[in-house]
Amino acid sequence: MSMRSLPLFPLKTVLFPGMPLPLVIFEERYKALFRACLKGDRRFGVVLLSSDNVPLSVGTVAYIVRWEEIGKGHIRVLTVGEQRFRVLEHIESEHPFPVAVVEFWEDEESIPAGVDPHHLLRHLPGEFIDYLTMTVLLSGISLPVEYFNLPSNPSQMSFYVARSLQVDLTEKQRLLEEPSTVGRLQRELMLVRRERDFLQRLFSLQGIAGEMDERLGLRWHSTHDWGAGKMISDESNEGG
Repeated sequence: MSMRSLPLFPLKTVLFPGMPLPLVIFEERYKALFRACLKGDRRFGVVLLSSDNVPLSVGTVAYIVRWEEIGKGHIRVLTVGEQRFRVLEHIESEHPFPVAVVEFWEDEESIPAGVDPHHLLRHLPGEFIDYLTMTVLLSGISLPVEYFNLPSNPSQMSFYVARSLQVDLTEKQRLLEEPSTVGRLQRELMLVRRERDFLQRLFSLQGIAGEMDERLGLRWHSTHDWGAGKMISDESNEGG
């Protein structure tokens, strides 16, 4: 695994590979980090700040895609997550922001005992679409059709689902720290089913589960094709 020194930006968020992360930078030390990145390869590390405000040791490289000054000394920056890393050592530097030696961490090929990867890839996409659809209906937000199209690559799919799940930061960090793609997919299927069942109970409490099920033809406990997800998305966009 390759290593390098990397500026670190501790945040109250978990960044996953492939995930866009917009930021507004206003603290002087992180404006200094931004300027240093522009002089280099436009990359820095994002690590989660724990509840005790301690930076964790597993994070994701962020690449600066574009930026603009928006007044009052603030800078709006769009970044996207690249590969995972593990912090090996925090180092002293002349910079006002933290810097660490990190090693890049690719997904391992291990498969947890008793887990069938084909079962996960067969069930997770459809059940995730069910969950995402219920989230959209309950929140009233609109999502583009493309949002319902999961990547076919298992590793990319696992990170796409991870960034889309509405779970707490501890759960998200655990997904980021999962060593293997299969282990991550396994945990995501459990989380999707747990969160979907919770949302279904909310629908039932509001007395609209039967109405939605009949109007949209949803099967909450079964896998369906992409068409249902696209239909929901189109309807949500029209309603927005």
